[in-house]
Amino acid sequence: MAKRVAPHEFRRGETVRTLDALAGVPEGTAGRVYLVDGFAWTRYRVLFDNGVDVGSLDGTSLARRKDYEAARARREQAAAAAEVAVGDAGDDGEVAAAGGGGDKTVNGVVVPAMLLDRSKRARERLTAA
Repeated sequence: MAKRVAPHEFRRGETVRTLDALAGVPEGTAGRVYLVDGFAWTRYRVLFDNGVDVGSLDGTSLARRKDYEAARARREQAAAAAEVAVGDAGDDGEVAAAGGGGDKTVNGVVVPAMLLDRSKRARERLTAA
C-alpha cells in the first residue's frame, strides 16, 4: 500500500499551486516542486509556470492542483472562525489589535511584529549614532 502524505507535505516533482500571493507570483499560479529540504521545518523550492523560482516556501502556502479549491475553502473557513473568535474576545481583542499586531509574511514564513519592531529600533540606533 502506498504511503499517505499529509496535505501540506509534497514530494519532489509534484505539481502545486500557491495559496498566497508571493513576490512575482500571483495567488493560484501553478508550479513544480524541485527541492524538498529541512528536518524540523520542511521547506520547498518551487519553479512556477510564470518563470519565477521561489525557495524556502512553507507547505501551508502550497496546495496540490486537485486540492486547490478545497484548501482555499479551508483557509476561508479558518479566517472566518478567527474573526468570530476576535469578535468574541471583546475589548481584549481590540486592545491586542491596536497594540501593533503587524505580523508580516515573507515567502510563506510569518515574521512576528516583535522582531520587526526590534529591527526598526536597531536601525534607528545605528542611524542616530
